[in-house]
Parts: sequence; C-alpha cells; structure tokens
Amino acid sequence: MLSNYSCKVFNINFIAKVIFFLFYSFFVYAEKVPAGYVATWDTMPLIGNDYEIKDDQECISFEGTLKRGKIEQPHITPFKIVNKTFSNFINGYLLKMPDQNAMEYLKVDTVVIWPNYEQTDWYVLLGSNSCFIKWLEIQPDNINAIIALGEKNYHNQ
Repeated sequence: MLSNYSCKVFNINFIAKVIFFLFYSFFVYAEKVPAGYVATWDTMPLIGNDYEIKDDQECISFEGTLKRGKIEQPHITPFKIVNKTFSNFINGYLLKMPDQNAMEYLKVDTVVIWPNYEQTDWYVLLGSNSCFIKWLEIQPDNINAIIALGEKNYHNQ
C-alpha cells in the first residue's frame, strides 16, 4: 500500500512539473506583444495640428481622414512613425510592392499608425502633402517585419 501511495505522489509531482514547464515555455516563447513593437519604433503622437484640415487641397484631406477616424474611434491613440522608422517602413514596403505601385509610395511623406490593441490588424495611413493616399490593414508583427526589411536593405547597400 505504501509503494502505491509513493507512485501516486510521484505521478502528481511529475504532472505538476510538466504543467509548470509548459506554462513557463508558453510565456517565455510567446509572440511579442504589439505594444512591444511600438516601443522600439521612432514615433510621435498626433497633436491638434495633425487634425486641422487644409482648405487649399484638391484631394482627399489626410488631416480630414485622421479627424474622421478620431471621431469614429475616440479611444484610439494614433501616432506617426518618423525618422529612420519612417524611411525603413517606406523602403521595406517598396521591396514588397509590385513595381507598378512603387511611384505611389515614393511620394509618401507621412505614415500614421492607427493601432487597435483589441484587433489583430492595425490601420496604416499614408499621406503626401496633406493628401490622403491610401490605408493599409497590417498586423503589428508584419509592420515590424517591413521596418526590419527596410533597415536590412539600407545596411546592405
């Protein structure tokens, strides 16, 4: 009877260790959270100026697009990617785009990330001279991969 009891204790200890190992492995090797990516990017928060519509434009206003988005989703805090992160994103995205669309992205001067931490895809809004060019729906890890691709390409040149 005593040996049967020690086998049960051994089994319970073994099972507990396996469960602990599985949980530990899951948290250690889990995918990086989106906020972790953002912390590594060079960004600037949008300010009041970024939402002011320029009346002299003969295009869809980039600022108007941001303003409409903020009205529809006031809980979202969008931000601009700037400096090396901006150029790495553009370069990385150009490497992934078909040649016929490349010219559209060469003139981009503003990239705004519209993160929604409750969804898997984030919106990336592209603008040029206060004109809205296009929006993309991209997962945060893919945004990070595009930035990394642009940086890698820059260093390989």
